[in-house]
Amino acid sequence: MVMFDLLLENKLSASKKRKFKKEILARVQGRNPDYLDDEINFYKTELLPYFIKLSEHNPVASVTEQLRLLVGVWTPIWSTISLHESLPKRIQDQSFQIFQRDGYCASVARYIMGKESSLSHNYQSNLPAYDFMVIQKYGVQNGKWYLQNIDRFQAFQNREIPLTLESVYNWFTNVVNTKVNLNLPKDDLPKVLNLDNIEINHPNEFQKTSLATSQIFENLYIDNDWRLVKTQTDSSHLPSYTIAVKRQ
Repeated sequence: MVMFDLLLENKLSASKKRKFKKEILARVQGRNPDYLDDEINFYKTELLPYFIKLSEHNPVASVTEQLRLLVGVWTPIWSTISLHESLPKRIQDQSFQIFQRDGYCASVARYIMGKESSLSHNYQSNLPAYDFMVIQKYGVQNGKWYLQNIDRFQAFQNREIPLTLESVYNWFTNVVNTKVNLNLPKDDLPKVLNLDNIEINHPNEFQKTSLATSQIFENLYIDNDWRLVKTQTDSSHLPSYTIAVKRQ
């Protein structure tokens, strides 16, 4: 049975959901677009039917019941959130979104500069990795999930030493305990990051998205290891979409 036939069926068994996930992964694997508009069009033309079908069969629709599945570590494997691709060369397996039971979460990603083939190996090896983290508070308001940005942090690291889950947890815990004012008014979110010598693909969108004080997100589909997420800053902005897989 072809995947289009599965899309037309009213019921989705566990095996059919697995086929959906495999098909979606095959479609998004290896994508490295130059323009966000390409991914938005890709969503509309290639992924939208899958999002619709899986959202119709979301096994956990209640936001309060989703908490037990949401807590943990996820990696976005594909997204139309401009922040994810604004900085050059995001390393997918070194990208993390951590949800803790205490209502705080962190989005962390590593970006490797100078991976272009035209650069010599010696020159590339001397360039640092750029690690970027947004600390947020999440919860439920009026029956919907929301994210509130608390603070942003950056670090330049040795690119030969991978950004691991352990190092991310240590960084997250350290800045929360020593540097983050959890009572910081939302209008006082830091406005400036040191981005000297970093080539930003979409500088205006990067600043706008990273400084957004809050946003609403919806798990269109969530199970033990998979999320399809719709994110929106407010009703006047177009929504973004993300596919995330559970790491831990």
